[in-house]
Amino acid sequence: MMFKIIKNKIKNTGIFGNSSYGKTWQEKEGGEQIDWYNRMHESHKIQHQDFVRYIKTRNNLETALEVGCGTGVYPIKLKELFANIKYTGTDISETAIKQCKKNSPFEFFAADFIKLNISRKFDCVFSHAVVDHVYDMDEFVTKIVNSTKKYAYITAYRGFFPDLKKHKMNWNDADGSYYNDFSIIQIKKKFKEIGLNENEFNVRSLKVDNKNNNLDYQTIIEIEKQ
Repeated sequence: MMFKIIKNKIKNTGIFGNSSYGKTWQEKEGGEQIDWYNRMHESHKIQHQDFVRYIKTRNNLETALEVGCGTGVYPIKLKELFANIKYTGTDISETAIKQCKKNSPFEFFAADFIKLNISRKFDCVFSHAVVDHVYDMDEFVTKIVNSTKKYAYITAYRGFFPDLKKHKMNWNDADGSYYNDFSIIQIKKKFKEIGLNENEFNVRSLKVDNKNNNLDYQTIIEIEKQ
């Protein structure tokens, strides 16, 4: 088990023959890439409506960071949300960030967020459907918690798993990506380990469909530091 955990964490380095972590996002470019991200956004309408309600009810937001901004659906199509907020977007895909910079005046940079050394903090950090695909879920969420001054909003779209004791990681070599099941039990333990009180985080389910499978529900994490 320990070997498997270590292997998952460093698989993206190429040591185990999988040097293409992020391949599915890096290979898309131009109009095809924009269309793909637009389709992904449209397929998660209920989740995005939930976030829009969330951010509109946060007070005194001056800065916001989106982790996994893709080609910039939020800062381009929903830019009114950030009319009075200094928005920054980051994504592992250099080609996606290129599209963001081309089509939006906001700040963007390409990076592997888990490896990123962030020197500043933001009033709100949010991320949609990214933790489902990363190689270290605990570290990804911890990085978001450490990057926010006050609020964070994170979604895991592949289901709501309240009884799963450990995160379940599934590598897809064709996509160069993981397809992860996110353990509520494990992330709550992690929150306590990094010093969050129980009243500073909320993990809930959001129903988005009626197909009688895991994808009917998404996991929503809300952080509010005291």
